[in-house]
Amino acid sequence: MLDVMQPTDMLNNKLQNKLERLLHAAPELQLGADQKLVIFSDLHLGDGGGNDDFKKNGDLFLTMLRRHYLPERFTLILNGDIEELARFRLKRVMAHWRDVYGAWAEFAARGALFKLAGNHDLALLKRRSGSLPFPVSEALNIRLNGRSLFVLHGHQTSHLNWAFQTLGVLFLRWLLQPLGFGNYTVARSSRRRFRVEKRIYGFARRKKLLALIGHTHRPLFESLSRLDTLKIEIENLCRRYPQATVAEQRELEKMLAPLKQEYVQLQHIGRRRHGMENLYHDGPLLPCLFNSGCGIGRHGITAIEIAGGRVALVYWFDRRRSEKYLAREGYRPQPLADTGYFRVVLKEEGLDYIFTRINLLG
Repeated sequence: MLDVMQPTDMLNNKLQNKLERLLHAAPELQLGADQKLVIFSDLHLGDGGGNDDFKKNGDLFLTMLRRHYLPERFTLILNGDIEELARFRLKRVMAHWRDVYGAWAEFAARGALFKLAGNHDLALLKRRSGSLPFPVSEALNIRLNGRSLFVLHGHQTSHLNWAFQTLGVLFLRWLLQPLGFGNYTVARSSRRRFRVEKRIYGFARRKKLLALIGHTHRPLFESLSRLDTLKIEIENLCRRYPQATVAEQRELEKMLAPLKQEYVQLQHIGRRRHGMENLYHDGPLLPCLFNSGCGIGRHGITAIEIAGGRVALVYWFDRRRSEKYLAREGYRPQPLADTGYFRVVLKEEGLDYIFTRINLLG
């Protein structure tokens, strides 16, 4: 009989050993109490042409680096698939986005830039370090008060990664790219996305560490997707409703309406996949998996921030393309001066509480 506390995480011994080696070989960053981190992934910088997925968010990204993260002295972690080298040559990418590389150089000048490789820019690991503007590694181990935060892109759990690096690159660059087709990532396959998340969740749970990934383009906070989080928020508001006064009930109804609308939309988009896409196993869910999302969202960019002993999932957006969070109850969007760009904290929690749950429930 299966032990009820045994995770069904699809993590075989080969993958377990591979992730163990990656963890032990990763450069280590000792995080001081006053240091602040921001983690981005999956920017997919191209050459600025019509097939460059980053183009619509390029100005937003550069603006928030120069007017927020640099002045606030954040350490910047770029967690894989930063350059879209499956479709573009690095020389062309760097030539078009020279201002972005210039901002990264300002972080690097004070030792505050860490750049990791993903499956779309894995070729960087094969180049001589002297030919690259910044050093690149495959993972990063952050140490904070004796705790481990393991940063990796996430493609390392895929058995087909070797195939993508050969046949996939040729297919994208020489066939789909000239025809004007967009990018292909694991985010387009719900089953592959789920496998990646579940395998890394299983590894993090066993090691009692916090894993920070990208790759799937799906923001995760405390191992929960946006759909899962909405479900919990809606349930909590409904529980408060019967005991509330008439005036309080009206306020709760106002808060529920947009949450319900967003839930229905997400459920419709993933109707055939969300029934299986949760990271629960036969024990309690642990908050050990986080995902920074991506930099090529339709309305903005998501990121993970760590500061003051807390971790937050943040969303940067352009109000000219979306005003959803400006009108949403419970959110406090912060304008970035007179740029028309806003930052909003979608979810936030203390690291002490997160690691307490990981250690006691794991």
